[in-house]
Amino acid sequence: MLHAVDFILGCHPGPNTASCASSVGSHSLMPGYGVNRADFSYIAGGIGSGTALIRPDFPELLEWPYLWQQTEYCVGHPTSDYVFLIAAAHHLITAD
Repeated sequence: MLHAVDFILGCHPGPNTASCASSVGSHSLMPGYGVNRADFSYIAGGIGSGTALIRPDFPELLEWPYLWQQTEYCVGHPTSDYVFLIAAAHHLITAD
């Protein structure tokens, strides 16, 4: 569980060390694909899917707000998973 949190926050193998949560970590996904994409901004705490594995390209993370498959803000699945992971990690670390 803690390794999953580390991965979301930017501890990945390879050159991509971006956090999948906007404005969280030393380098995060900004700008993001959402209602704000036209002004090249981001929504603090928005969770993106991260590195794209789309053929024929190699795994890469391009910071361009119109690539929905890499920096799209998702409200359901990845965001709720992130919130539950952080809550579980907090409970594990602070438990007596």
